[in-house]
Amino acid sequence: MYSADITLNGETFQAMIDTGSSDLWVIYNIPGAKDQGFNSTLIYDGGQVSGTVQAATLEFAGYEVPDQFFMLVPEANNSVGLDVLIGLGPGQGSMIRFLGNSSAADPPLDRIFRQNTSTPNYLSVLLGRSDDPEEPYPGELTVGEVLSNYTGILNQPKLDVTIGNFTMDSVHLGQHWQTLLDQNGIIGPDGETIPIKTVVNNSIDPNKATVAFDTGYTYPQIPEYVAEAIYGKVNGSSLQNVTELGGTFWVVPCDEEINATFIFGGVHYPIHPLDLNFAVRDDFCVGAFQPFSYVVEESITGPLYDMMLGMAFLRNAYLLVDLGDFVDGSNRTTAPPYIQLLSVTNATQASEEFAQQRKNGTSLLANDLLRKTTKSTGKKIAAWIIGVIVVCVVIGLLLLGLCCMCLCRRRNNRNNAGPQQIWPVSQSYRSISDPTPQGADEMHLVHNDPVYNPEQTYRTAWDPNYKA
Repeated sequence: MYSADITLNGETFQAMIDTGSSDLWVIYNIPGAKDQGFNSTLIYDGGQVSGTVQAATLEFAGYEVPDQFFMLVPEANNSVGLDVLIGLGPGQGSMIRFLGNSSAADPPLDRIFRQNTSTPNYLSVLLGRSDDPEEPYPGELTVGEVLSNYTGILNQPKLDVTIGNFTMDSVHLGQHWQTLLDQNGIIGPDGETIPIKTVVNNSIDPNKATVAFDTGYTYPQIPEYVAEAIYGKVNGSSLQNVTELGGTFWVVPCDEEINATFIFGGVHYPIHPLDLNFAVRDDFCVGAFQPFSYVVEESITGPLYDMMLGMAFLRNAYLLVDLGDFVDGSNRTTAPPYIQLLSVTNATQASEEFAQQRKNGTSLLANDLLRKTTKSTGKKIAAWIIGVIVVCVVIGLLLLGLCCMCLCRRRNNRNNAGPQQIWPVSQSYRSISDPTPQGADEMHLVHNDPVYNPEQTYRTAWDPNYKA
């Protein structure tokens, strides 16, 4: 998963970004935080956190939010292995908001947009690709603005945010931003569309699959028959239980270029072959779009979506989510929420890049490519070593100047500070290069009590023994 810096009462932390939940919590005591007099518990598929709800001044993505509610989680009450998490999912899914029962308890995004009424109610995420697995995958997050080089996203089709079989009055049951794929909206390697049937009950369009977007998934989760249509006809492919990845994948030849395109709102979004054919190690590759199947039991709602498009998809499309009237306190004139996608992959260039990396006889993994490049250029070092030293000195002086500027900048002038860089979290979190075993490693909020108020239900169709 990706992380970003946040500040609470002047203390800076690296927070995991989760678009599959809506609350903020930390394990650290925050100096000067105000106890709000009630407790909260969030139950995830992989554990739970509980603690007291407090308030402090939050700084995030260039915005300052006074008295932001968050949960202080003692170490003994934390079984999910994270330190700090900020939820960017639909605000109606916030447990703290439900228990606090006032707009003061709104989650961070709602607070930002309520106090900055001239700021557009959207966030955007751009994930990148690194040539070196030892380097973090680049990424940028914006709130209330778009990246300057990608303003074309504002002209893309506006895709309605769907709530599966829920009405707008019960939207709190949804915890992901999701929309509809076009009918049979995946083009496989053979150039033919793949027939897709939705399993979402009472979908607003039963001819279209419901798709959720989540930066927390390294490997997108797609129905088994869709994965078979993409990988099953590849020469030498086989469906295997890959122990080191903790799930079932299509194992494919590493030099086999595989192509697929998703269609939203009539626009084609080609997937880079390197995101379809994932090199786990030298000479061992898997289809990155992982097959899964539901364990569907009798329930009130049934599955909420058909597939989860994570990082391997989002590295090919810049994502914008407009919260619209999902923001707490919105009036009836506020437009409904929508999603926009901008393709960032050129299919022709992507094919050339795949051929260069996989079909030219060099190592499959970028760190090996880096080692070979370093070895072949080693004899040139002596000729420019002095230049490197000079450059380092100049950079050091520049950094010193920047530090001085930062010390002089006032904190209360941080609004609209521009895009914030995001990066994979440290090894205490799940690495960006790690898979999501069978889709169950995501931070899904759950609750096991079938008579619990629906506003406190966070279990999703991906979870084992799913019940609404």
